[in-house]
Amino acid sequence: MAEISMRRAHPFGEDVIRDRIEELAEKVCLRFGGTWSWQGNEAVCQARGVKARVGYDAVTIHIDVWLPTMMRPLRGKLQTKLEETFERMLEKG
Repeated sequence: MAEISMRRAHPFGEDVIRDRIEELAEKVCLRFGGTWSWQGNEAVCQARGVKARVGYDAVTIHIDVWLPTMMRPLRGKLQTKLEETFERMLEKG
């Protein structure tokens, strides 16, 4: 089970949502120094033991993050930051 898991509705078409997920994946990977790639409808990022999956379907977008043991004390702070980023991503017109 992911340590951080969020799901939100989105009003966007596939091209727009994929672009926004790419932006988010790049930010996450830059922050942790990893790489990301598309696997179907999910952008998967791996860095320093952190694994994140950001995916979508026609009406929802989701993010799941798994943290290594040494980073679990930072879970609350990371979740707050991800929620803010997630909300900004969905607010853009």
